Amino acid sequence: MSKTSLPAPPMTMAQLRKRLDEALANGHQPKDLVLRLTLRDTALIKRSPVFADDEIRFVDGVMHVLGIPTIVGQVGETSIAAAEAAAG
Repeated sequence: MSKTSLPAPPMTMAQLRKRLDEALANGHQPKDLVLRLTLRDTALIKRSPVFADDEIRFVDGVMHVLGIPTIVGQVGETSIAAAEAAAG
């Protein structure tokens, strides 16, 4: 009988906030990052009390969280990446 491992549970909004705050505290500028969100996390982040209303905004149809632009969907797990890495 083979053992199969279960996938890790999705990141909570509090964990995501902590990772974003750490990236910004480490000197990364929001324009140099991109937040790749799952469809699930995109819906959750908009109604999460972890993020204030003024921390999420839309510019030219792109959602920005803490000033970091997002790419929505086509990922299995939410992640933060350098903007140039996400573009390629």
